[in-house]
Amino acid sequence: MNTADNPIRVAVICDNETLRQQIQSALESQSEFHYLDTFGVSERLIRDLRAVYPEVILTDFKVGGEPTLDLIDDLQLQFPEARIVSILPNQDPILAQQVMLAGAQAFIVQPFTQINLQSTVRRVHDLRIRHVTTRSGPERLAEATRPVKIISVFSPRGGTGCSTVATNLALAMYAATNKRVLLFEGKLFFGHLDVLLNIRAQNNLADLLPHVSNIDESLVRDVISIHSSGLQVLTGPSNLQVAQGIRPDDFYSLLMGVQKLFDYVVIDVGSQLSDNSVTLMDSSDKILLVITPDLAAIRDATRFLQLSRTLGYNQDKLMVILNRAGIIGGVESKEIETVMRHSLDAQIPEDGPNSLRSLNRGIPIIMRDSRNPISKAIRKLSDTILSLQVMESAYGGASSLVPSDQSNRDALMASSHFG
Repeated sequence: MNTADNPIRVAVICDNETLRQQIQSALESQSEFHYLDTFGVSERLIRDLRAVYPEVILTDFKVGGEPTLDLIDDLQLQFPEARIVSILPNQDPILAQQVMLAGAQAFIVQPFTQINLQSTVRRVHDLRIRHVTTRSGPERLAEATRPVKIISVFSPRGGTGCSTVATNLALAMYAATNKRVLLFEGKLFFGHLDVLLNIRAQNNLADLLPHVSNIDESLVRDVISIHSSGLQVLTGPSNLQVAQGIRPDDFYSLLMGVQKLFDYVVIDVGSQLSDNSVTLMDSSDKILLVITPDLAAIRDATRFLQLSRTLGYNQDKLMVILNRAGIIGGVESKEIETVMRHSLDAQIPEDGPNSLRSLNRGIPIIMRDSRNPISKAIRKLSDTILSLQVMESAYGGASSLVPSDQSNRDALMASSHFG
């Protein structure tokens, strides 16, 4: 983590005085940042930047009335160890693609808040440190493998079935291994795990938050709910005011505390892209990106895949899961793979009536009808995940997967705009 003794050195390239003041105010409000100066485009620009040695360069999309795409390309060549963030005037995905192809590592869209800007700078700086550390000597990064442990189930579009997939997957993993499996409700607002499993949770994850620095087995045992199958469940807060007050740091500490007591953790992240949901995904070994065969879901998932690459997610970390495959009128699987430029790692077939009956009765379909095609697809997905390994460095932690400090847990949404 950066401190006042070792602040992140940030240079700004823009000629908009209002924007300059906003950036300067945001950076100077936190001691972890060192605002170097604001520069215009001139023949002396590269020389001036070399004199201040920036670690992060913020550049407006247009300076002097001209796009800065060529400038970004030149900056990437001249300052390969720096990280470039482009400030876009709107949420146009074409502009985002242009700046990323030019060499920017992230972008932020106007209007943005101080928190958005600070989070983005922290994030790209952390990726810079990872890059420099990795390049300093691959031979020093002795690696070992370990089984996948933390799995997040997420979709940028609501209604794709994240909760159903997470619940049935956790049950399948528990049945296959008979090990300690925790179903973790990452949706702080309007979670449904208690409905899907027909359980009445006496306590929830909010009860653990005051004890995140000292979580032990007896404490967790008092808070989790035990499903009739034996699956252990940690539900989300029932009080919306409590949910609003949960910070990413606390959420991260909570997850790190409870995961030590389980062999596997399956997280229902849902579809809300926030600081907290990104904290969970950052901390996961695998992210199951759930989509349905409709254009809106495919488009949003494609955007998420593109943006995840700029934020340090190894593509091996993401698995695309097609839910409701084969539904009448849906987009064909081959077309989805072509559009997304990503293979489908699993397909869960459509069976609306049985799925609805399972939901209304609080009996997951994998328990209600083990021979149902959905159940078979879920068990196949479970077997695949249980067979996977992740690389773990000798220094501890999954390589490029589990965050090691605050900046790794900052919001993905600072650079993500789905419109």
